[in-house]
Amino acid sequence: MSPDNIKKVLKKIVIKIKKKKVNITNFNFSKNFDSIEILDFISQIEKNFKIKFKDKSINHKNFSNITALIKLISNEKKNKTFIIAEIGPNHNGSIKIAKKMIRKLSSIDIDAIKFQLGDPNEVYSDDAFKAPYQKKNDKENSVKAMSKKNQLSKSEHIAISKFCNKLGIPYACTAFDLKSLKFLNKNFKLPFFKIPSGEVTSLDLINYISKQKKPIILSTGMSDFQEIKKVKSMLEKHHKNKITILHCVSEYPAKIKNVNLNIIDELKRRFKCDIGYSDHTNEEETCISAVAKGATIIEKHVTLSKTMSGPDHKSSFTIKEFETLVDKIRKVERLLGKNQKKFSKEEKHIQFAAKKSCVTNKDLKKNHILKKQDICFKRPGTGISPLELNKILGKRIIRDIKKNKVIRRNIIR
Repeated sequence: MSPDNIKKVLKKIVIKIKKKKVNITNFNFSKNFDSIEILDFISQIEKNFKIKFKDKSINHKNFSNITALIKLISNEKKNKTFIIAEIGPNHNGSIKIAKKMIRKLSSIDIDAIKFQLGDPNEVYSDDAFKAPYQKKNDKENSVKAMSKKNQLSKSEHIAISKFCNKLGIPYACTAFDLKSLKFLNKNFKLPFFKIPSGEVTSLDLINYISKQKKPIILSTGMSDFQEIKKVKSMLEKHHKNKITILHCVSEYPAKIKNVNLNIIDELKRRFKCDIGYSDHTNEEETCISAVAKGATIIEKHVTLSKTMSGPDHKSSFTIKEFETLVDKIRKVERLLGKNQKKFSKEEKHIQFAAKKSCVTNKDLKKNHILKKQDICFKRPGTGISPLELNKILGKRIIRDIKKNKVIRRNIIR
């Protein structure tokens, strides 16, 4: 069973757990689930993730979604990038499109699907206007009309949240006004609060979020360091919630020359917290590079088609493009590994063949005292390392050694 198939089985199990059709205590599964498949599943999980199931009192209450289960069994969780598929307004106000996108995204190795909610009357004054990219990508006359057209109702958000849970993937949502934020916090178990770049200065949202005990993701497009510092301080006023700052460039799409991923390093240095990246480019290398620089969260807008009408489609990835990106990010995570210097079995074998040892430069007789001119450095690396040359100079050999032979420790006294 491949890792991809393992994940599919995991999802099946979680769905059954949620429906309470499976008793996981001591790994006794109900008859309506193939026991051979479960045993194979457990075996392959242990093999692929190099771990053993230790908790023998697992039950359905432990698992609210697939992410919790994967985190429980995976020893890779410390290195795993939290990937958010941002649907945002790209459902175009259609719950049918939203569900279609969720269904497609649920088979990808991501950690959350995120939406947006805002009451246009609370968000926009009568003087509000469209950003240039919105004028180009949406034909509605006013920004309010554009927003209304691309909103799901509150009841529809409840429905898609349940749909996400059914498919085993966390529902997340960004609020753009205080009433919407309170609605989300009251009616959903959000995995985090997301503050979008445009709401960084919204004191009512900042103050409300600061009083809650929940992780916070802060996007920082259009914000300078001083503004970020001030808002982060406000968010930490009441609770020491985990805050992740996202580097972001608020262009749609963002130009490569303006991305400046080195800001990730500077944000880490200044704010001493996890840093992620919210991407608006049309290039997959951007997110991959951000992960290589240590981004712990990647947020990427997704769409069914870039040709659809709406403000964000053209700066989004199709779901197929997004799936390819996620696969590459997961590969980069494996490539990055850990900051410990360890050798694989293959590398250990190769080092014996590829490294050099101290080798005799001429025939040497028993009781000869080793001198520098007696020794040269040649392969294989199965003998005394040239770095230890000084340790053997002046030592006596206890038997004859032919020219061009590796000097062994057991013949030196």
